[in-house]
Amino acid sequence: MWQTNKRNELKKGSGNGLIAVAIDKDKGSQAALKWAAENILCKGHFVVLLHVVQKQNPNAASVGGSHAIICDANNPAESPHRQQLEKQTKDLFLTFHCFCTRKDIQCLDVILEDSDIVKALTEYVSYAAIENLVMGSPTKHGFMR
Repeated sequence: MWQTNKRNELKKGSGNGLIAVAIDKDKGSQAALKWAAENILCKGHFVVLLHVVQKQNPNAASVGGSHAIICDANNPAESPHRQQLEKQTKDLFLTFHCFCTRKDIQCLDVILEDSDIVKALTEYVSYAAIENLVMGSPTKHGFMR
């Protein structure tokens, strides 16, 4: 039986595939990007920062009230919901951009929208031929590769 050394498989610069880090507002995402920068990214390399905006299930019953956001379907770019999402994602990516700039790593932002986050990530990883997807973990010091 052949045994492989995982450490050797993750050497910096090995392979020529794309590396993506799934990000959200939790600290686990920052740890995942830090780990990727220390273990599989080199200066000047690109990393794809993936964020999934979970859209509401159209089949779910929606009750109006103070939490309702009304979108203008004829002009989605001007809708309050769209503006709110753009501001939130801009703020979210800012921290990751600062880190990448300090490490001399170039990043590409990708925002996906789906009601199923896992499905959105797996479909994009398959479509874009991502070789390594690094994800944070809800645990304090963990992540998932």
